[in-house]
Amino acid sequence: MKNFFFILLFPYYLFSQEVISNLNYNQILFNKNKAHTSKKNNTLNLPFIDDFSYNSFYVDDNLWLESSVFVNRTYPINPPTIGVVTFDGLDSYGFPRNISQVNNSLPSDTLQSKPIDISTSSSIYLMFYFQSKGIGDTPEISDTICLELLNDTLGWEIIWYSVSDTSMTNFKKIVHVIDDSRFMHDKFQFRFRNYATVSGNFDHWHLDYVKLDNFNSTSDTLYLDDISFVYNSPSILKRYSRMPLNHFIGYEGDEIKDSIDVLLRNNNASINVDYQYNVFEDNILLETFPSTGSGWRNYSIYSFDSIGNFSHNPNITLNPNTYSTLQTDSTLFTIQHIIQTSSSDNRNNDTLYHFQDFYNYFSYDDGTPESAYGINFNGAKLAYEFKLNRPDTLRAIQMYFPQMSDTVNHIPFKLTVWSEIHGSEIILYQKEVFPFHTNNNKFHTYYIDSLFQIVGTFYIGWIQNSADLLNIGLDKNFVANDYMYYNIGSGWLNSAFLGSWMIRPVVSEKKLLLNLEEFSPNFKIYPNPAQESLFIQSNNLNSLISIYNTQGYLLNHFKINNFIEEISVANLSPGMYILEICNKNYQSYHKFFKK
Repeated sequence: MKNFFFILLFPYYLFSQEVISNLNYNQILFNKNKAHTSKKNNTLNLPFIDDFSYNSFYVDDNLWLESSVFVNRTYPINPPTIGVVTFDGLDSYGFPRNISQVNNSLPSDTLQSKPIDISTSSSIYLMFYFQSKGIGDTPEISDTICLELLNDTLGWEIIWYSVSDTSMTNFKKIVHVIDDSRFMHDKFQFRFRNYATVSGNFDHWHLDYVKLDNFNSTSDTLYLDDISFVYNSPSILKRYSRMPLNHFIGYEGDEIKDSIDVLLRNNNASINVDYQYNVFEDNILLETFPSTGSGWRNYSIYSFDSIGNFSHNPNITLNPNTYSTLQTDSTLFTIQHIIQTSSSDNRNNDTLYHFQDFYNYFSYDDGTPESAYGINFNGAKLAYEFKLNRPDTLRAIQMYFPQMSDTVNHIPFKLTVWSEIHGSEIILYQKEVFPFHTNNNKFHTYYIDSLFQIVGTFYIGWIQNSADLLNIGLDKNFVANDYMYYNIGSGWLNSAFLGSWMIRPVVSEKKLLLNLEEFSPNFKIYPNPAQESLFIQSNNLNSLISIYNTQGYLLNHFKINNFIEEISVANLSPGMYILEICNKNYQSYHKFFKK
């Protein structure tokens, strides 16, 4: 069993004074107004296939009747196809099932299929892939995942289970042939369940590619016969995941990678694969690869069993002439990766999108924490290195403190900005603040109360007033350790834990206009004044919206996805605010008031 004192007060990794802690919650699922039990209880027919490659945190309601699992692309290692479902100790809304329960091996998540009519079948097979831990938390030896079938008396029977295997780096395929007449009925169902410590985000199991079909011969289950992307496409930038547009334009050669490593996995399908990528801005095609010939590049991709994941590195080009005349200070590129395979291949996992946005902040992380990072040393310093291509003004620092069971939001620290840490330390700014634990999967913004210009390399971070762990979010999917430093009194060292801290500097020299027009033909806002929500009616779905206060501080930004977009302003204090809308064609400002 997991030790209570160990879970809630101590982390699972410790290196010197650096500490990595398990998360207690899944904040991505907080405040989600989605029913996790399907209202459509229709009966399905064979075949049943789900590889969880869709870009959603929830399973497909057309296939699953009940689910409390988490669909994601960030926790598994080498999944058969992109996207898995993860079983843990949390409920469907990301909260511990019982924060005070310290025993492991209690029922937790369920993934239950809709009824499937197999009454005319004499034999079927159920195939799936599973992995324990991944880059998450290792299940205890008594924690299990199991598969249950619904018999003709509507009772559930366990036909398979597995305990944790700490050496499991690849997914394992499981095949069950079902020919027992007790299961061959028109209301057949199957479900996966896990047993875990239910007081937090612990004991991870990952499930991929569930397939149910008629069984004709052993050849039906020998191979998956599918080629898929493995992970999300990485940033096209050499150093950052995101950066401001005015630090990118004019420096494209320094900032864009020569190529990007997009991984493909051949699950014993045809080795001939055609590939291309396209780059769009405002739905306008800017670039394509390959740019000559048929428009496709053919690769010979051998099976995963023989070569592992296939790593191909297409050259990345973004012609500066296509965006150098933009008048906005932000934009978003949509990069589409496509593979063409045989007609028998599952096409759901053959297209991948990456959204490369440029706004007014630098970041190394992808926006999702897998762990929390802290230093258990009084007076410890943490410094994150950033580099500017041109002088700019530091306006704010954003930090992501995951919600933890042992909150430290009452413990102050010194938010610090340095121009130099190696040799003699030069502090540009310092202010005592408190950690702000997010409850909506958002970064907390600490505004700089005396704006100043920064040039070249600078560092942002903190100096601790105690040995308490502050627990900043750690993204394990984007490695930035070359720029992550800590100091416990014996000099600055690079962090020993791979990943990226979720800390972002906000920069901008832009001055806001307070003498604004109250109407624009391109969009409408209402009601004004607003109390809880503000509606934006627009004829352009590719516009970026920003909200500033009257001092010019950015409070929020987002992309319009609907012709009428509703945004919450409930957390704003009463007063006047500036709404900015910009795209490739125009840029305008409106005042609105919060009651």
